[in-house]
Amino acid sequence: MFDWLSIRHFAIASEVELEFGAGFTAITGETGSGKSLLVDALGILLGGRGEQGLIQQGKEEAEIRGGFSLPDGSPVLAWLRERDLQGGDELVLRRILRRDRPGRSFINGNPVNVSQLRDLGDRLVEIHGQQEHHSLLQRSVQQALLDEAAGNSGLLDELATAWDGLRDIGKRLAEISREQESVLERIELLQFQLSELDRLDPGDDEWESLSQKQRRLGHAAELLDAMHAAVAQLHDDDLSVHGQLSRIAGRLRQLEQYDPATGEIAALLEEAEINVGESVTRLRESLDQIDPGVDELQQVEERMSAWHAMARKYRVLPGELPGMRAGLGDSLEQLKNPQAERERLERQQEEAGQVCERLADAVSGNRRKAASALARKITAAMRELGMPGGRLEIVLEPVKPEPLSRSGRETVTFLVSANAGQELQPLSRVASGGEISRISLAIQVILADAADVPTMIFDEVDVGIGGTVANVVGERLRQLGKSCQVISVTHLPQVASRANRHISVTKRERKNIVDVELSLLERPERIVEIARMSGTDTPSQASRDHARQMLDSGDPERPG
Repeated sequence: MFDWLSIRHFAIASEVELEFGAGFTAITGETGSGKSLLVDALGILLGGRGEQGLIQQGKEEAEIRGGFSLPDGSPVLAWLRERDLQGGDELVLRRILRRDRPGRSFINGNPVNVSQLRDLGDRLVEIHGQQEHHSLLQRSVQQALLDEAAGNSGLLDELATAWDGLRDIGKRLAEISREQESVLERIELLQFQLSELDRLDPGDDEWESLSQKQRRLGHAAELLDAMHAAVAQLHDDDLSVHGQLSRIAGRLRQLEQYDPATGEIAALLEEAEINVGESVTRLRESLDQIDPGVDELQQVEERMSAWHAMARKYRVLPGELPGMRAGLGDSLEQLKNPQAERERLERQQEEAGQVCERLADAVSGNRRKAASALARKITAAMRELGMPGGRLEIVLEPVKPEPLSRSGRETVTFLVSANAGQELQPLSRVASGGEISRISLAIQVILADAADVPTMIFDEVDVGIGGTVANVVGERLRQLGKSCQVISVTHLPQVASRANRHISVTKRERKNIVDVELSLLERPERIVEIARMSGTDTPSQASRDHARQMLDSGDPERPG
């Protein structure tokens, strides 16, 4: 539930603190007093567009904060946990607008971007404004309303994704058809490049082998000198390591009978003698391998030069030539057999098409079920709202020219008859401004009753109605307030009198500064305000009595 709102330096509001409660809250005030300012501020707090022009004149920034209480098990709590944004018992949102710098947004004190704030806001509050009356004339809006009632949101997201994938496959198939014109030129180029690489015939591990061999042959003289010296010192010289180890070990063996420890030392020396002998053998084998022919180093360097030249030509590293050769071969095979690629894409196209068909069938089924039920509810609401002969039907027509689009198989049209005996026609052709307002309000209240957000806000959606119809609207909002929190900005006394709580907005001018004041009205103050709303600036006793009767005509248990 939406608990409180704090506004600082926003539009004409310097400092505003406001608490809300459960049930139905009415917000009233004279025309131009700033009633809708609260809705505008809340919309920005929930991720709406915040413009610098909304900052109070003479101030550098505006700040909007709001607090929400969340019951255990609320899906909003899961959303916050997934993003590590959970706080204490209260959810606090904060939005700062700055005149010369980007604004900032916070959820429970954690900085977030506006899209995160908007995503969360969609789960907390649903705002219905006057602009929805006009937008209702658009078929796309009518379709969105039906899909909302049908619960199609997730299916439509899946369908859009599948449709985009299907479209991409179709584009690739079209590209393949166009590419056929240049296939022969491409094949000739690939064949020439492959023939060059085939002549070089770069083996997979050859470059590394050549590099090692070059390093070894390039230092052959140094290696030979070092290895010959090592063989001489270890074995061939008179005082070689091998000979000295043998003599010392033999002498210690002779003394073993006097001290067993000399035998253990002799064994270690004999082991060392064996290791020296093995080292000499390995050195001599390496000497045989290093002893190159006169031309071997030159041959290695010429081979490496050929690798370098080919790598420079194709702008790759020498070690990448074998992989490039394999890739060219694969590309050539694909071009020589383009049908394989086409067949693969056509299989994918068929599979993606089946997915689209299945999802579109599910969307259509939900729309058909919801259309008749929603039309009956809207028709009933229209008649309650002063259109006794009114009737609305929702028509689903196949999309053209293709049988399937990104949003399904059909377009949605609301057909209406405002009076008994009139032919059903599209809403934009037959409904007057007042009738549009009533139909729109009927739809908003019906959809709000089924919404899963905890707070519904109506911003002067009762424009264009009055009399007994206004009583019905007030009663509708009061009933809706029993299942969720309802806040309505209204100019109708009949609506305000049905509210559980009543907030008055007043514009004040002090020292040439315009400001806004808000007051939670008690019953005596409500009587005066409702009398004023009935059309008298200075309420008479008769208008006060009428206002009192309006308050009393509601539920006697309603706080007031």
